[in-house]
Amino acid sequence: FGSSQHRVAAAGVMAVAREVQPIPPVRLRAKVVHGFGRGSKTLGFPTANLGIRWDAVRAPCVEMPVPTDEERAVLNFATTHASGIYCAFGCVEGLPNGGVHMVAMSMGWNPTFADVIAKAIEPWILHDFPEDFYGHHLRLTVVAYVRPELKFGDLEELRREIAADGVFVRTALASPVLSPFAADAFLVQGVTVVSPSVSREDIAKEDEHKAVTYVSSDLATALRQLPPVSPGATRLLLVRHGETDANEKGFLCGGSLDSLLTPFGRAQAVQLGGELQGLLEGANVDLVASSPLSRAVASADAIAARFPGVPRATFEELREMAYGKLEGSRIADVRSEMSEVSQRWRRGETSLRVGGDGGESPAGVAGRVLGKVREVLRGREGRTVLLVCHSWVNKALIASVMPGMGLARMQEVPQRNCAVNVLDFRSTVGSGDLEFRVWGIDLTSAIPEGRL
Repeated sequence: FGSSQHRVAAAGVMAVAREVQPIPPVRLRAKVVHGFGRGSKTLGFPTANLGIRWDAVRAPCVEMPVPTDEERAVLNFATTHASGIYCAFGCVEGLPNGGVHMVAMSMGWNPTFADVIAKAIEPWILHDFPEDFYGHHLRLTVVAYVRPELKFGDLEELRREIAADGVFVRTALASPVLSPFAADAFLVQGVTVVSPSVSREDIAKEDEHKAVTYVSSDLATALRQLPPVSPGATRLLLVRHGETDANEKGFLCGGSLDSLLTPFGRAQAVQLGGELQGLLEGANVDLVASSPLSRAVASADAIAARFPGVPRATFEELREMAYGKLEGSRIADVRSEMSEVSQRWRRGETSLRVGGDGGESPAGVAGRVLGKVREVLRGREGRTVLLVCHSWVNKALIASVMPGMGLARMQEVPQRNCAVNVLDFRSTVGSGDLEFRVWGIDLTSAIPEGRL
């Protein structure tokens, strides 16, 4: 990693030299506390702030509780490691299907601001959460150092460099050297999975039909272990599109708005297409279809390129949930309104539209999507259909057909960019049989190093 090809310098793209310098993994666990409030409010980047027991540096005091081993580990990191930006993987404990996510982490004095009196550890989890998680514990596996702290001339320059840090860290963590740490046992232990048939090890227990459901697992591993399509069934590979500009910048982009894939998102789709080409050899792929929105079309086209001769189609019914008046809003600006809507959905109000009359409800989305999916899959027994859709579309479909779940729990379905979900469909079912059998949820493949 020390070679210059891994260094991004000021040549018109980034004003700061960045280099991936792997370190022995450092595992930290601490409570997320309130900081200065600058992450989201001032800068537009929702960073967490880890509690640090600075009192433990002083001589022991009767009034002070003895620091735990975890508190000592956090303090030791803050006092012995260089200030700067780090690459990490992390998970928030206690969130339904929270998962393990990439993290760009700042540790130091924040020299651009003059009011900092102590070092801070501020992880920026590169994932959109529907609500704050203050008070929850965050687990981090820190795996590489990127650059030292710098004092920037103004907030705009700081914002630009933080965004550049995020892009650089995403690419670094997707490399073959660092990506395996996403499966670190320390992190997996902290993941809470509450969907039916799902265990802490990301593999479901066998249900009454002796089926295994793989969740947030490696795509290749899961597909190789699944049984072939059974007679009378059609296999559905339900894919979410690659990363978009709106995903990266934190904007709501539903069915009434479009957003292009980022370079990283295009790489995700190309990589997925290549992996599926090998994994689905002999699987009789019969159709590659998508929503008409460009982010889904571009992702599906990249995959379809690996399956020449297979019909390609778009279906209006697969478009993403519309956000109504909230369409295009910064997630940070409408967090409270989205949180209220999501809570009401969890309480069972699944006919509630998001964003008023112009928006859609989970029930509405599930109705149009399921109707179209059934229509597409009928008559294709023994074959495989690949549909590229969107986060809410996939969540609503899976929650609707998974036994014991239902739409009120659709937010528990993890769905990363370019994730693949595997379901088998039977148009004719007998007593005790399921119309849909869910084999895999949120299965992903790694992006090779150096590809954006």
